[in-house]
Amino acid sequence: MPDLSNAVPTKDLKEWHTPSSRTEVIHELIHGVAHCDHSWFWGFNTSWWAPMPTGLSTVLGSEADVSVNADSADRYNPSNLSWMEEYLQSQVRDGEYDLFANLAILKLYQFNPQLSNPEAIINILLKALSATVHGPDFNLCLAVLREPSAILHDIDSDEQSLVAVMPFLQKLHELVRTCQFTKFWSEWNGGSEAAQILRESYAPQHAHLVDSFRVLFATSIASCFSRVRLAQLARWLDLPESEVSQWCAGVQWSVEGDVAVVPKNGDNDVKAGVVKEHVELSQLTKLVAAAAY
Repeated sequence: MPDLSNAVPTKDLKEWHTPSSRTEVIHELIHGVAHCDHSWFWGFNTSWWAPMPTGLSTVLGSEADVSVNADSADRYNPSNLSWMEEYLQSQVRDGEYDLFANLAILKLYQFNPQLSNPEAIINILLKALSATVHGPDFNLCLAVLREPSAILHDIDSDEQSLVAVMPFLQKLHELVRTCQFTKFWSEWNGGSEAAQILRESYAPQHAHLVDSFRVLFATSIASCFSRVRLAQLARWLDLPESEVSQWCAGVQWSVEGDVAVVPKNGDNDVKAGVVKEHVELSQLTKLVAAAAY
């Protein structure tokens, strides 16, 4: 589960790349047993999928030895999808996040559009949105998705939630990416159909979703500021000003009067430096000669 008690910029991407909540079986399904070729991640190479072992308990918790044939045509078996969707639900329920597994689900939807699940798609996009400010997660998910109307046509569905929510999530992502946090909360708490669907139908499914957004935004703030006025911080985090001091204490920030003091983290503590370069006169002869002409 993401650390909600420490709002500092992350230096180690290991948990993002290989989350501790991912079982060995899931890891093998995503990357293959013999080698971990991540080219599919950047280029969406179709050589990543592997067959699903039988039994949900095996997928979600067992350390049993699973033989995965990376060259087998069964790697694209659509029956594997239900197991991966169950793993997604465990992420939503427990507040975990596994980008590679979620991209794997979207890739299977791409191969089998008639099996696309709008609810799973929205949950994946929400997880990506709440995971990083400047990372590629959200756009990588969008890259393997078709237009909402095309997805609904493929599954012969009249449910229009996806049509409203996907463009809204893209709008929220742009606000997050450009650090327009106050406007993000205005949209999130707004009265639009998409905002209401997310708040009423999806946010309650996610563990600590709003808190995750706040810590995510605070992490971005911490990389730029060493001191922030509490009134401004309240707007950025969508908190009553009377609760900001308590929130700061929860993420190990201190408060001095009406200012929140962000701990030094390597990004917000600029230090002066002197760079010296030793240049021999002989190295300048060509430059001087060229200037003479």
